Amino acid sequence: MTPEWKRWLWRGVKLGLALLVLVFVGERFYRDLKDLDLSEIELRPGWLLASGGLYLLGLLPSAWFWRHLLGKFGYPISFYAAVRAHYIGQLGKYVPGKALAIVMRAELVHPAGIPYGVSVIASFYEVFTVMAAGAMVAALIFVVDPPVLSDELQWHPALVGVALVAVCGIPLLPDVFNFVIAKLTAKIQAIQLYRLPPVRFNTLALGLLATTAGWWLQGLAVGAMFQAVVPLPCELSVSWWAQCTAAIAFSNVAGFAVFFLPAGLGVREGLLRMLLGTAGPDRYIAVAVILLRLDWIVAEAVFALGTYWFKPRAS
Repeated sequence: MTPEWKRWLWRGVKLGLALLVLVFVGERFYRDLKDLDLSEIELRPGWLLASGGLYLLGLLPSAWFWRHLLGKFGYPISFYAAVRAHYIGQLGKYVPGKALAIVMRAELVHPAGIPYGVSVIASFYEVFTVMAAGAMVAALIFVVDPPVLSDELQWHPALVGVALVAVCGIPLLPDVFNFVIAKLTAKIQAIQLYRLPPVRFNTLALGLLATTAGWWLQGLAVGAMFQAVVPLPCELSVSWWAQCTAAIAFSNVAGFAVFFLPAGLGVREGLLRMLLGTAGPDRYIAVAVILLRLDWIVAEAVFALGTYWFKPRAS
């Protein structure tokens, strides 16, 4: 195959992936819109915008930590290039299997000199750090300030949160993670990009601290959505903020554990309704939960489209 044909083939593959993302995002958007009944609900647009904006801010610590990992592995990248790739890659999570998000990230930073393998390994570590932090935040909040549980939830979320911490946290332990990378190196001796420096505990601690801040920002975004939908919303107190943070963290991590569902669709919404169901009448809670998904998809799509056309400068 000639270089020209290879170039056109690769362009076709990228176009196909982009169309795949658009199809799944559009299908999810359409299905959620069909489930909405806004006839008796008076929305507050300002709070809708605030929810989307806070959600985007909540992703920023994760993007920063991913960039930090790339630098630790010997492949520094500009802040804008990392944020752009991370946010655009978020759209890939709506395709079943969730792996496309990591593939999209790797492709977007490859022109900056980041080998695909390095980007994938850094993404793997970052994603599990985010999920471990979310499970820890949820478990701690639910222990200190237990939620009012519905009869639908058979297991106490604090106990489930501890289990999720173990599932997400074990692969992050330096000895475990470095062992896996060493095995990869042994099998692919000729590829230098897998010969990465070992991950230390201080890197894990920094990642957990940074991504915990991201979960608290997402908790604010959830609170903003309830302000947008519920007629008499809960007062924006520290306790309510904590419950919103724990609920979104717990439901997202649980949705992540169900790996075959794109972005944990359905799992997240169901758990949010159970955990925050006392915040108002059920029909308002149902609308708030669905609108939360739609609002955040729109925020991701707008940001992704806005940054896609502004490529980072070549270093």
